[in-house]
Amino acid sequence: MKTESAARVSVVIADMETDELLSMFPEGPRLLGTRCGDCGREMIGTRVVCSTCVSSNVGTIALPSTGTLYSFTRLHVGGDGVRPLGYVDLDNDVRTLADIREGDTPLEPGIRVELGVEGDNWFFARAASETKGQRHD
Repeated sequence: MKTESAARVSVVIADMETDELLSMFPEGPRLLGTRCGDCGREMIGTRVVCSTCVSSNVGTIALPSTGTLYSFTRLHVGGDGVRPLGYVDLDNDVRTLADIREGDTPLEPGIRVELGVEGDNWFFARAASETKGQRHD
């Protein structure tokens, strides 16, 4: 006697409305975000459901253009040289992985960073208010 049972397969449901993360707002170019109307959670990207409570009561917002560098690494990419990549904690507690521009002063976790845009590319760089040896914690 042969018994067959069908395995249950989870279906991935896309929660992002679009892959675009950068948009123009009255205050200038900003990263797109979503705020949940039920639990108040803010997330990066325009989502159709909340990543925390799965509510569909969500709306699009402009995310802060400043934050704190949480951690970073330097990727050595063939002939393209070094590409700093890091996690940035935006001022509204949203964490995002982003390209990091390294200026004259070395990067270190905890520095203030701000959003920069060149064409369609976005990145974070040391905030203009940061001075060498002086952090604004």
